[in-house]
Amino acid sequence: MTGWRIVEALHGHAAVLAAAGLAHPAVLLRKGAPMSPRTRLSVGLTVGLVLVAFASGLTIYGAYVDKVRVQLFLHSERAGLLFETKEHIAFAVTAITIGAGVCAWFAPKEARELRRASAVGFGVAAALCLVTSGLGTYIASVHGFGGVR
Repeated sequence: MTGWRIVEALHGHAAVLAAAGLAHPAVLLRKGAPMSPRTRLSVGLTVGLVLVAFASGLTIYGAYVDKVRVQLFLHSERAGLLFETKEHIAFAVTAITIGAGVCAWFAPKEARELRRASAVGFGVAAALCLVTSGLGTYIASVHGFGGVR
């Protein structure tokens, strides 16, 4: 297994964990109550996990484009286009997560609606992250750093 293949696998695992983790602050914030230390920890860890998944994707992006993308398109144009789609959705997940995290973290105690909006943001990010993880799994099964599968 090459170094890039290992990072690719870690990136995929981080994305799946992020998809699961994003649901937790959505549930904790749904009623809009002031954030407890446990909720603050959940929000902080979730934003951090999403950023790790996104950063690991950025880390392998250049090598992926150089070594894999052309072969992916040659093997399956659909998978190649889904890869491009996945990248855009992943950016949306990251942006929504950061926005929801900032909204929850800095909302005044009396701003229940901001925390509820943050819960919706985390929920939307969780759903989109599931789509991204599913697409990534499919794309990696077609062609990744390990070659055509």
